[in-house]
Amino acid sequence: MWFAMRREDLGFVDRAPVVHVAEADVAAARPRVFDALVDPAGWRHWFPSVRAASYEGPPPHGVGTIRVANVGGTRWQEEMIAWDDGRRSAWTVTGASVPLASAQVESFEVRDVGGGTRVRWTLALEPRLLARLGAPFTAATLSRLLRRAATNLETYLARAGGRA
Repeated sequence: MWFAMRREDLGFVDRAPVVHVAEADVAAARPRVFDALVDPAGWRHWFPSVRAASYEGPPPHGVGTIRVANVGGTRWQEEMIAWDDGRRSAWTVTGASVPLASAQVESFEVRDVGGGTRVRWTLALEPRLLARLGAPFTAATLSRLLRRAATNLETYLARAGGRA
């Protein structure tokens, strides 16, 4: 079954009923981290539970591009709503195989810190019942997930050498 979600713009982050933010550091240069974040074909190698992800249509990818993902057996369709090379990518979820939210916007922002990159993951949503029931655990789960993804991404980038 497929659940349609309301398309939102980046301003939803400021007006959403629920907003979660998690941060983690990656010991790699910001351009390499950003490139890995916007390359869904590589996610399955470092982001927990991602089975597959891809953009629909040929490059170049950016605002307006549709992305599809299979995460832990759930399917997601997303539209890119921000793409600031080397700094931020954001998307609105337009459909999902689970009824978690009526609307959802997510973004990854990256900035230089020390000898690496700080990744800030923002999840803004208008939750449906299923997400409201899990709300007490969402913030902690999101933080743990991003820390694990950051550690995996460091390993992935180190193995990739000069490639993202």
